[in-house]
Amino acid sequence: MNSPRMVTHAGLTLNLSQIKCFKLNGFSTIGKQNTLVVEFKTRYGYIENPQTGKFEKQEYTEHTEMEFPDYETAVVFRNEWEEIWQEYLDEQS
Repeated sequence: MNSPRMVTHAGLTLNLSQIKCFKLNGFSTIGKQNTLVVEFKTRYGYIENPQTGKFEKQEYTEHTEMEFPDYETAVVFRNEWEEIWQEYLDEQS
Protein backbone atom coordinates (compact mmCIF):
# COMPACT_ATOMS: atom_id res chain seq x y z
CA MET A 1 0.00 0.00 0.00
CA ASN A 2 1.30 3.42 -0.93
CA SER A 3 1.76 6.13 1.68
CA PRO A 4 -0.65 9.08 1.35
CA ARG A 5 0.82 12.27 -0.11
CA MET A 6 -1.12 15.43 -0.84
CA VAL A 7 0.21 17.56 -3.69
CA THR A 8 -1.13 20.81 -5.13
CA HIS A 9 -0.25 21.71 -8.71
CA ALA A 10 -2.03 23.99 -11.18
CA GLY A 11 -4.75 24.74 -8.63
CA LEU A 12 -5.63 21.07 -8.15
CA THR A 13 -4.87 19.18 -4.92
CA LEU A 14 -4.68 15.39 -5.09
CA ASN A 15 -3.73 12.52 -2.83
CA LEU A 16 -1.22 10.72 -5.05
CA SER A 17 -1.82 7.39 -3.33
CA GLN A 18 -5.45 7.35 -4.51
CA ILE A 19 -4.94 8.09 -8.22
CA LYS A 20 -5.94 5.40 -10.70
CA CYS A 21 -5.30 7.30 -13.94
CA PHE A 22 -5.37 10.60 -15.82
CA LYS A 23 -7.57 10.98 -18.89
CA LEU A 24 -7.70 13.66 -21.53
CA ASN A 25 -10.20 13.54 -24.36
CA GLY A 26 -8.56 14.20 -27.73
CA PHE A 27 -11.82 14.10 -29.70
CA SER A 28 -13.86 17.21 -30.39
CA THR A 29 -17.18 15.41 -30.91
CA ILE A 30 -17.16 13.06 -27.91
CA GLY A 31 -17.35 14.10 -24.27
CA LYS A 32 -15.98 17.27 -22.74
CA GLN A 33 -13.24 19.05 -24.64
CA ASN A 34 -10.05 20.31 -22.97
CA THR A 35 -10.94 18.62 -19.69
CA LEU A 36 -8.45 16.67 -17.63
CA VAL A 37 -10.16 13.83 -15.74
CA VAL A 38 -8.47 12.26 -12.74
CA GLU A 39 -9.91 8.88 -11.81
CA PHE A 40 -9.40 7.60 -8.29
CA LYS A 41 -9.03 4.04 -7.09
CA THR A 42 -12.28 2.34 -6.23
CA ARG A 43 -13.07 2.49 -2.54
CA TYR A 44 -15.53 0.46 -0.55
CA GLY A 45 -17.80 1.20 2.36
CA TYR A 46 -20.49 -0.65 4.25
CA ILE A 47 -23.91 0.73 5.02
CA GLU A 48 -26.71 -0.83 6.97
CA ASN A 49 -29.79 -1.75 5.01
CA PRO A 50 -32.67 -0.44 7.16
CA GLN A 51 -35.04 -3.16 5.92
CA THR A 52 -32.80 -6.14 6.68
CA GLY A 53 -30.51 -4.71 9.35
CA LYS A 54 -27.56 -6.23 7.47
CA PHE A 55 -24.54 -4.34 6.24
CA GLU A 56 -24.13 -4.17 2.49
CA LYS A 57 -20.94 -3.43 0.60
CA GLN A 58 -21.02 -0.22 -1.45
CA GLU A 59 -18.55 0.55 -4.22
CA TYR A 60 -17.52 4.15 -4.87
CA THR A 61 -15.84 5.16 -8.12
CA GLU A 62 -14.97 8.83 -8.07
CA HIS A 63 -13.26 11.30 -10.35
CA THR A 64 -12.53 14.98 -10.58
CA GLU A 65 -12.38 17.20 -13.65
CA MET A 66 -10.42 20.32 -14.48
CA GLU A 67 -11.21 22.36 -17.58
CA PHE A 68 -8.60 24.20 -19.64
CA PRO A 69 -8.91 26.93 -22.27
CA ASP A 70 -7.44 24.72 -25.02
CA TYR A 71 -6.23 21.18 -25.66
CA GLU A 72 -2.52 22.07 -25.74
CA THR A 73 -2.68 23.59 -22.25
CA ALA A 74 -4.54 20.53 -20.98
CA VAL A 75 -1.83 18.24 -22.41
CA VAL A 76 0.91 20.25 -20.66
CA PHE A 77 -0.83 20.02 -17.29
CA ARG A 78 -1.62 16.32 -17.75
CA ASN A 79 2.03 15.61 -18.55
CA GLU A 80 3.16 17.58 -15.48
CA TRP A 81 0.74 15.66 -13.25
CA GLU A 82 1.87 12.35 -14.72
CA GLU A 83 5.49 13.27 -13.99
CA ILE A 84 4.65 14.17 -10.37
CA TRP A 85 2.70 10.93 -9.98
CA GLN A 86 5.47 8.81 -11.55
CA GLU A 87 8.08 10.31 -9.19
CA TYR A 88 5.82 9.41 -6.27
CA LEU A 89 5.34 5.85 -7.55
CA ASP A 90 9.09 5.44 -8.03
CA GLU A 91 9.67 6.50 -4.42
CA GLN A 92 7.12 3.94 -3.19
CA SER A 93 8.79 0.96 -4.89
